[in-house]
Amino acid sequence: MDFVSFWILCLTVFSIFIPQGVTYAASLLSDPLIPDGEKITYAYRRGDENSTVVEEVRVKKDGEKSLYEITSASKFQDRKIQILRPTMTIRSVHTIRKFPSVTIDSTMTVVDERKEPECEEMKLADFSVLTHVLRGFPFTKLEKLKIGYFGEQRKSSYSMSVKYKGREKITITCGTFDCYKLEFGMDGFFGTFLPKMNAWYTVEAAHYLVYYEGPDGPPGTPRRIMEMVQYTKPSQ
Repeated sequence: MDFVSFWILCLTVFSIFIPQGVTYAASLLSDPLIPDGEKITYAYRRGDENSTVVEEVRVKKDGEKSLYEITSASKFQDRKIQILRPTMTIRSVHTIRKFPSVTIDSTMTVVDERKEPECEEMKLADFSVLTHVLRGFPFTKLEKLKIGYFGEQRKSSYSMSVKYKGREKITITCGTFDCYKLEFGMDGFFGTFLPKMNAWYTVEAAHYLVYYEGPDGPPGTPRRIMEMVQYTKPSQ
């Protein structure tokens, strides 16, 4: 069970997801202006497992709508994500998971959106896109943003959130980067026992992910790490 699946399981058990629809809070995210043709290579580590993840971004138009199409490829899974600009909301996720005995192909598409009363809350149709949409987080302007999931009724006793933890310089294999740090996890009592995810995004636009660390499941499971090893974009 990976980290995202674990959180979805926890949320289901505690009935903390929120009703279907798109909240006004989605507009709290803004377009980070990702360049067309951006390519990032990450070293991926999970316990003793090592792999390489290559992500590429293309800027596309669908009628009057502008979107990012992000492809991610590794030996474990391939994924294609479409995110609408300028709100950084999900349009679709196509995932191919590669296991030793089976390959699983799944597609999720958001076909209907409706706004709800204003609140500082972001809803996701698929948690696998979290690190991508958070490139549009209002760094330095917002300390905390609640996160929910489409399709389930939320109980107010429990909530998940992403928190802005300040500005840090982080040194990795390919250099030193001035970054914004975000922490993702469950609020309240249960948050003191459950593991959290940390992610560092460049202060420099387009706020690309430099380093990620977090558990791959419940306490005691291996940590998962993604470290950027190469970043390229088309010359201006």
